Amino acid sequence: MTIASSIADKAAPASQGQLTSKGELPSVTPATGRLFVIYNGYRMLVGLSLLAVLILPATRQLVANFDGTLFGAGAAVLLMTALLLSGPLGGKVRASQTRVFGLLLVDITVIALVVGATGGILSGFSVLYLITVAAAATLLNERVLATFIAALAVLAVLMDTAWMVNRGEATLGMMVSAGLLGSLLFALSLLVQIMASRLAAAEAEATEAQATVQALQQLNEQIISHMETGILLADGTGAASCVNGAAQRLLGLAEGEATHLLNISPELANQYQEWRETEDDRPEPFRLADDGPTMVASFVSLNDNLNKDNLIFIEDYTPVTQFAQSLKLNSLSKLTASIAHEIRNPLGAISHAAQLLTESGTVEESDRLLCDILVSNSRRVSDIIDNVSEVSRREAPKPKIIELNNWLPDYLDEYQSLHQRPCEIVLRIQDDTGIFIAVDPEHFKRILANLFDNGLRHSEDEGDCSRLRLEVTLDSRGEQVLLDVVDFGLGVAEHNLTRLFEPFFTTSKQGSGLGLYLCKELCEINGARLAYRRTRLEESAFRVTIDRERSTL
Repeated sequence: MTIASSIADKAAPASQGQLTSKGELPSVTPATGRLFVIYNGYRMLVGLSLLAVLILPATRQLVANFDGTLFGAGAAVLLMTALLLSGPLGGKVRASQTRVFGLLLVDITVIALVVGATGGILSGFSVLYLITVAAAATLLNERVLATFIAALAVLAVLMDTAWMVNRGEATLGMMVSAGLLGSLLFALSLLVQIMASRLAAAEAEATEAQATVQALQQLNEQIISHMETGILLADGTGAASCVNGAAQRLLGLAEGEATHLLNISPELANQYQEWRETEDDRPEPFRLADDGPTMVASFVSLNDNLNKDNLIFIEDYTPVTQFAQSLKLNSLSKLTASIAHEIRNPLGAISHAAQLLTESGTVEESDRLLCDILVSNSRRVSDIIDNVSEVSRREAPKPKIIELNNWLPDYLDEYQSLHQRPCEIVLRIQDDTGIFIAVDPEHFKRILANLFDNGLRHSEDEGDCSRLRLEVTLDSRGEQVLLDVVDFGLGVAEHNLTRLFEPFFTTSKQGSGLGLYLCKELCEINGARLAYRRTRLEESAFRVTIDRERSTL
């Protein structure tokens, strides 16, 4: 059994053939209720017609030899009950099969009076039995009750004919006609019951199918709304509208917002146009902003005509990037471990020998400078090996939820106490109520330490005092935390931006070129993003973007 059918079964009404808790016959279905209204309208029309025949001068002579009292009484009962049932009383009657059965009994009695008053089955009014018997077979769910109404109608026809024969108003041969009419009434009742039963079964199947379709639609809506993959609906011109919440979150769109793909991302629009022209879906990662998440799009046509509506699936590429980073770090770990082992011992011997040569007293002053250069560069190579080894040893993150409002001041005190030279780091936090993130604390400390070291070094190189500013803000939707490490240097030159996070790239004579690379790696394996930017005041800043912990919102 599928999920949709289970939901539909729970929503399906109880079987019509069962009794209610009070032992009464169940209420009629909505379709049967509509038939009841039609039948009551027919009763009103018949009552009006009979009274018109009796009252109007043009037709009064047609019923001059009839029993006017019985004829008028039957017509009046039909009309009065029809008028009463056209109001709220009709709703109560059609809500119960017992009351409907009682109404049909009244109709059979009234028709018997009218037929008897007009001269029996020869008058033609006996055709009214046919309509009432057919109505009983349709309105009554229980076949026994419907057949009982047909039996009463047959009995009324036979008794009326026998009474006329007994009074000499009809010949004995009229009993044959009465029997044929009775047989017709039984046959009509059975035929209509079979048809009504099949129609009810078809209606039940249609209702169940509709319930299943509605359940499937609700299920699909729930699946789409909770999908982590963003879904867009785009036409042939590139006009698109977001379909689910993931698309709103990934692309920064409002609910139900319609826009053009060019307004979202020119790169995405180009991929969509190329797919429509070539029908070749080759996903290529793209970003909405330099510090935004990496995403990938795939396209699916809803029909054979690509110029009509198509679906665009947007997926966050960050998990794939993190997995690739893990593989890269594992490979780098094995390589650097072997290199460090082979280089560290000879390098240490060279550095130690140079230091001993400097302290021996037999080295001239000009050669002593060369020894210092040898020792300094040996130390630099050793630092590079240490940094590479640190990157290669990086294990999978062990995230913990930390509150930045309390955690950052403690860490800044720790960093400043361990820093070799006095420095000033100003902390500004936008939200005083508490900002939570999930990150590996040791990784986070290393990221901030490298960014602080880099910022302080550039601030000092430009002649400013050793100071930084750390700003913590939230994005416009309050879903991401933005940490800006602002220094007071000249910043990164435009031509160096593309190589800023490459390993071993540095513009400093003292740098190893691995600090920012290490920060980038650690950010990505922790689900964060690192980017360089300029503030509104054109200050140089590195921004760490990380998701805010939703469980604490």
